[in-house]
Amino acid sequence: FNGKREQWKDGWKNIIAFGDNLQFLKTIYENKDPLIKNKVKGKVKLIYIDPPFATESDFKTEGKKAYSDKTKGADFVEFLRRRLIIAKEILCDDGLIAVHLDWKKGHYVKLILDEIFGEGNFLNEIVWHFRSYQGQVKNYFPRKHNIIYWYRKNSHPYFYLQYDDDFENTVDAERWKKYIVNGCEIRGSKYPKSDSRFMAYYDRWVKENGRKPDKDDIILKIQGYVVDDVWTDIQAIDPKDKSEKNGYPTQKPEQLLRRIIESTTNEGDIVLDFFVGSGSTMAVAEKLGRKWITCDLGKLAY
Repeated sequence: FNGKREQWKDGWKNIIAFGDNLQFLKTIYENKDPLIKNKVKGKVKLIYIDPPFATESDFKTEGKKAYSDKTKGADFVEFLRRRLIIAKEILCDDGLIAVHLDWKKGHYVKLILDEIFGEGNFLNEIVWHFRSYQGQVKNYFPRKHNIIYWYRKNSHPYFYLQYDDDFENTVDAERWKKYIVNGCEIRGSKYPKSDSRFMAYYDRWVKENGRKPDKDDIILKIQGYVVDDVWTDIQAIDPKDKSEKNGYPTQKPEQLLRRIIESTTNEGDIVLDFFVGSGSTMAVAEKLGRKWITCDLGKLAY
């Protein structure tokens, strides 16, 4: 499925698979089907999954059952373990996997991920804290966060730091505010020549470009603070927000997927989500120019 996109130069076509994701993963692993032979196995850069959370519930959209989340306890852990074992083999050597869970089974699945990927390949436990649009509870603290476990396969992957949008309150913005133009830029036409800290950026720019900057050259773009492993700036989707909400239960915001995909992949890399649900992962991957593959057993997801 390539939609309105022009064909990739290497002939790649994105894939939407309807069926059991375990069988689909096995098909990729076996590397025999002509549609995917030598195109997918060992070449996936990022796997993101937002599997069922073992809630023992049915989830509906527009009165129809979207999916059933009835697997629980050890059965749920084994259900994921079998899929994660194969998923690891599909990743490229410097690939990553991000597994999105909540408080119910996250600690169990962490042990499984350590077993499969190795404790030494554990990179982050991301805490996504959000304000949901549900009533408050009385007998315990409101549960307002999910966990994303982040593992590499083997070799250290490239990674792109992410920055928040609050650059105006950074030390650099305050220090050099009279030189800033166009919101967050310091250009060759006016810069703090007597500031040794800034001149380190200047010297790096000269070294990288092999010349002194012209008046319109951007020597430095001031960015916000580096995003750490607690994400509080991304909110859950407001049910009343029809611009993004597509009616699928448990839909995650595109901003969340954008941060994950942008920090770990380049244009043209392959992103795989075998619990696609609402389709947010693939929507964002498409907008960012990534190749993608997805699978789901639910007819409404498909």
